[in-house]
Amino acid sequence: MSFTVFTLDYWRQFLICALLATTCSITTLAQYSDSLTRKEKGWIEDMDEYLAIKFHASNELEAFMVDAGDFEPELFPNTSTTLNVGFNYRFLSFTISHAPKFLPGNNDDDIKGRTKNFGLSIGIIHPHWFTAVSYSRNKGYYLRNTDEFSSDWQTGDPFLLLPDMKVSSFEGITGYSFNRRYSVRALTIQTERQLRSAGTFVPLVGYRLYFVDNLNAGSGQKSQNLEFVAGAGYHYTYVLKSTFYASLGLTPGAGYIFTKLTTRGQSGAPDDIVTNNKAPILRLEGRFALGYNGERFFAGIYTDFRDSVFKQEGTTAINTDTHIFYQAFLGYRFQAPSDLRRALQKIPIR
Repeated sequence: MSFTVFTLDYWRQFLICALLATTCSITTLAQYSDSLTRKEKGWIEDMDEYLAIKFHASNELEAFMVDAGDFEPELFPNTSTTLNVGFNYRFLSFTISHAPKFLPGNNDDDIKGRTKNFGLSIGIIHPHWFTAVSYSRNKGYYLRNTDEFSSDWQTGDPFLLLPDMKVSSFEGITGYSFNRRYSVRALTIQTERQLRSAGTFVPLVGYRLYFVDNLNAGSGQKSQNLEFVAGAGYHYTYVLKSTFYASLGLTPGAGYIFTKLTTRGQSGAPDDIVTNNKAPILRLEGRFALGYNGERFFAGIYTDFRDSVFKQEGTTAINTDTHIFYQAFLGYRFQAPSDLRRALQKIPIR
């Protein structure tokens, strides 16, 4: 069985976009130096003296589905729980993630096959501008709706497996928060505390390059995709007694996806078949969070989803890329090392 998530080998365009976004974030440190020190008393509390260590477990996964009439495969990785460790200080964040086999739901390889998983992300967040870039890799998928393709399949039987299917993703996001009384850091990396309720309008741009490779020795397909999506939404954080909070955000967006698809010929076929196409893409992103953010200790739950829909050029296939996860986290703020404080204290951002 071969499967395609219709996805561009435009490394240069992606790297230029990511570089411009990061440069934009860094250069605004000087441009907004006056406004970045403007934290109005009673709304946001800086935690500059602390280094925040954050541990969180999530069911973050990347699933792929195609609606093409009678053929509707649903491909999922066998990673029920992912462990993540974050190191956050002032406006910087770094996170590494992995799905260890000793966790429940990650060790049913006999049924769902084996998935290897790894990811990391880096973020720069100031009061107005924020940028985050990340890399993730999954190898090994299974067909969740195997029962629709095999009439004798029963619950408890092994699913149809694609052990050689690999998904690698490089992505980034750059946005702007209009309300200076709203703290993006307090919600995402906990290097600030939101003391009073506030909301903000957030326009953003997302850019992503990802590869879906199901090639093997005899056949299969490989798709490479470059996408750009612009969106705008509203985010609001309700704060109770300066420490407990609930947050909600919703961001619709639209953009374009460019695709290069390589189909390897069967044994004896002369050449691979390569096609290129492009299509508009619609996306909806949402977030909900509940948590506690004290002076030293913080904890909470976080739900995020992203659903993208686009049509393959020249076909009737409707492609859906669903990215959803639930996260439970806890963390503690330690006194930041003096070397770290000295290295960043000259940067005019608060």
